[in-house]
Amino acid sequence: MSVSIVIVDDHAVVRVGLTTVLADRPDFQVKAAVGTAEEAVAAVDLYRPDVLVLDLRLPDRPGTAIVPDVRRLSPATRILVLTSYGEDRAVVEAVAAGVDGFLVKSADSARLITAIDDLMAGRPMLGEQVADALVRHLQTPEGTNPTVALADRLTKREMEVVMAVSRGLSNREIGDQLGLSEKTVKNHISDILSKLGFARRAQIVVLVHEQTQRYRT
Repeated sequence: MSVSIVIVDDHAVVRVGLTTVLADRPDFQVKAAVGTAEEAVAAVDLYRPDVLVLDLRLPDRPGTAIVPDVRRLSPATRILVLTSYGEDRAVVEAVAAGVDGFLVKSADSARLITAIDDLMAGRPMLGEQVADALVRHLQTPEGTNPTVALADRLTKREMEVVMAVSRGLSNREIGDQLGLSEKTVKNHISDILSKLGFARRAQIVVLVHEQTQRYRT
């Protein structure tokens, strides 16, 4: 099965580099490589890609600003954000917007390919560098500090699923670990998202990181 991809980055050399790397995989098809938010929305509308590789810094609008448009035009598109060190606020905003994963720009080509494979397999991509950025933001006065108490809102089984999701496990891997069918895991995750008012798995991962940090302080 082929994977259609749209690349969004304001630097032409980056777009060329990403396109070249992804061309090494015969099942990856880069449908467009564009440099602005406006072009990105148009490309998503035209191609309805499986994956959108999205830079956070664009000349006309922040990358996070187009996430609602992408969700409206192509709900099944997975959004993989490219981020740099020092973009803590932008990372938090991207999580709140409901992106599916992050990749640090310094990652090598193999990591990019793995990231896309993971997203297509339903595994959220939250690298250590991004998790660290979230923790740093949560430690600052301006950082978010949700008051969600997971154990008060979720069942014991749902808590087990949440912790497995936070480790980046796929539905099948969670099922194997907990002795559940893949369909049952999927149902649990849907219920968890609904209870927490979330739309994407990545938001569960971030919340677990925040809760963990709170108990350390």
